Amino acid sequence: MADWVREDHMKIALDLAVASKARGEFPFGAVIIQNDTVLAAAENGEHRKGDVTAHAELMALSEASWKLARRDLSDCIIYSSAEPCPMCSAAIFQSNIARVAFGLYRDDLPHLFRRRKIRIAQLAEDWDYRPEVVGGILREEAIKAFDGTEKPWRVSGEHHSDEHIKDK
Repeated sequence: MADWVREDHMKIALDLAVASKARGEFPFGAVIIQNDTVLAAAENGEHRKGDVTAHAELMALSEASWKLARRDLSDCIIYSSAEPCPMCSAAIFQSNIARVAFGLYRDDLPHLFRRRKIRIAQLAEDWDYRPEVVGGILREEAIKAFDGTEKPWRVSGEHHSDEHIKDK
């Protein structure tokens, strides 16, 4: 494990994930640390808000940027309960966060997450700076937050069938 990773910070993200689950959301949480202090913390709000962008990481990034009155968060670290999706990864990279730590990998829960061809580590390689990305922090605790979680309510099925895609 990298020397900058702090389990107590990851536990905050995991506590937020559990709180998110208790509110009927998918269990995701994120915390942004600056100078060893919590700057922003958020849980998933997609379902409650009816907003596909209400991911924990995006909400934490927004709060941190607002508090600092700047979009450059290069002096911050983000901890996420799960591997950030491509949308969240792009926002993390846009904010120049230097270090990213997360709990579970998408592959840890194949019954809930589809496999992605592009992961945060590959996206980081394609960016104009090199954030340090470390996964698997308190992995078992992160996986445990999903106990009893069924298939999510995300858009799937008929919206992604071959019939839906028409030749133009």
